[in-house]
Amino acid sequence: MASWHRSRRADLGLRASGLLLWGAAYAAFAQLVALRLPPHGEGALGYGLAALGFVAASAGGVLTMLGSHLFDKGQASARWQHPACATASPILETATPMKDVEPCLLVVGQEVDGSWTVHESAGLLLGRFASYQAAQRFACTERDRRPSTAIASSAGAPPRIAGRLKLRSPGTPATGACGG
Repeated sequence: MASWHRSRRADLGLRASGLLLWGAAYAAFAQLVALRLPPHGEGALGYGLAALGFVAASAGGVLTMLGSHLFDKGQASARWQHPACATASPILETATPMKDVEPCLLVVGQEVDGSWTVHESAGLLLGRFASYQAAQRFACTERDRRPSTAIASSAGAPPRIAGRLKLRSPGTPATGACGG
C-alpha cells in the first residue's frame, strides 16, 4: 500500500480538514447556545450538540496540529509491547532474573488470649492453634515445604512485647520439637 499521507498535498488536506472540523465544532456550540436551554432541561438535542462539538473540536485540533505526522510510527517502551515484538535490551540480556523470595522466618508465639499463632516474617498470620505443640508442628511442616525458612519461638511472650527468640537456621542440626 502506498503511503499517500507522506505527500505535501495530503498534509495540507489533513490540516484543512482539521480546520473544517473546528468550524463544525464552533457551529455546534453556537447552535447549543442559541437554543437557550433552561438549567437541568438539556434533553437529547443539547447532549448531542455538545458531544458533536467536543468530538469535532478534539479531532480538528489533532488534525490541524499533526497533519500527516498523525501516521508516524512511534517507539513504545518494551513494557507496553507484546512479548514477541519487544526488542531485547543489552541490560536485560545480562541481568539475572529475580526469584520470588520466600519468607525466611516463621514466628511461633502466644497471643494474650492464650492461643498460639504462627506468623510469617512479613507479619502474615498463617495459623492459630490451641497448643504450642500444634503450632510448632505446623511450623515444622511449613519449613519442610520451604527449606530456606527458619523457625523462631517467642517463648510465650505476647508478640507486641519484645522477648527472647530461639532461632534455628537451615544449616544447623534440628533439635527440639521438629525432631533431631
